[in-house]
Amino acid sequence: MNIMNIHEILQKQIDKIYGINGKSTGRVLIPAFLGDFRKVLEQSDLGVMASEEYMTEDKKMHLIFKGQRRMSATGYDFVVTSCVCNGEELISGEVSLFPGIM
Repeated sequence: MNIMNIHEILQKQIDKIYGINGKSTGRVLIPAFLGDFRKVLEQSDLGVMASEEYMTEDKKMHLIFKGQRRMSATGYDFVVTSCVCNGEELISGEVSLFPGIM
């Protein structure tokens, strides 16, 4: 079973919404969404659920992220526990915000 990371999950959704322009749109939106949500998690208390909503300027994409900042053996880990886009649940479970970095 091929498990997608958060970047791939978001890119797939962006491709569905923006069609042929999805790849270039994703190169801008994904780092912006994930970078901002990382800041939200960095400012949250350890183990406390944090949530943040995002809307693209053209209002085609409404995202709701939920996650936690946790302590791991190598330092802090940023975990996304839920991601909903336009009412569709993209992630339910736990996915590292930046896999391979932590």
